[in-house]
Amino acid sequence: MLLAGSPGRASGPRARGRTGTVRGGTGAGTAPVPASPGKSPQAVLQAGVPGAAPAPALLEELLRELQLLLKGMAKGQVKMRRKAWEGREEEEKESRAGTPQAGAHHRVEAAFHCRTRENISVEQRSRQELRFYYIPEREGTFHRGSGLNLTSGQYTAPVAGYYTFTATLRIVRREQRRKGQPGTGNRLRALICVQSRCQHNSNLETVSRLENGSDLFTISVTGILYLEAGQYTSVFVDNAAGSPLTVQSNSDFSAILLGV
Repeated sequence: MLLAGSPGRASGPRARGRTGTVRGGTGAGTAPVPASPGKSPQAVLQAGVPGAAPAPALLEELLRELQLLLKGMAKGQVKMRRKAWEGREEEEKESRAGTPQAGAHHRVEAAFHCRTRENISVEQRSRQELRFYYIPEREGTFHRGSGLNLTSGQYTAPVAGYYTFTATLRIVRREQRRKGQPGTGNRLRALICVQSRCQHNSNLETVSRLENGSDLFTISVTGILYLEAGQYTSVFVDNAAGSPLTVQSNSDFSAILLGV
């Protein structure tokens, strides 16, 4: 079938001098070569093609042409597969380019996780800025970049951008409210303030109501703030309760620069 469909087999002096049955199905005054069971192809060709070239030479030429045709088909398949592979690679590149994970991972330039070094007293009806932190040497803690002052408890933004802040405070009530004493204003606020101006700037805040019979509890505040380069934040505890409180040591304060 390959030889019958090859170009140049049905024309030319060589084609006219040989059987058309082998080449293209028709010949110049020659009967088709029948398929004889029990006879080899060489015998069939010698018997059915009068005046043709010897069968071995004819078979060798046919094999050479068949090999050329197969080579051409193989090259065509290689080209098709190569084009398909290149097209798939381009699609994968475009797909990767459209995802947030494409390219190198973004390096976090500013981040920290610290803890209070000692207990901090907060008197009743007062607001206290938390100070004296340390960087714990434990798995999972981190500190990258500048701006953290462990003594003052203030974190100064090295670059303008969006920062996520979290503070988790463990509080102990030092005195219980007596029975019959009014419980108005028995609240506690945890704040993360910008420039220590908790009433004027945009700040993060959590309000918790103190219940009788609870001596130890936890309060957390978390959120995102936009800081200009050079602005600082710190943690405040606003004690509106009728008894003094203590912020225990190892309370957490952390931040990560999200982006600019």
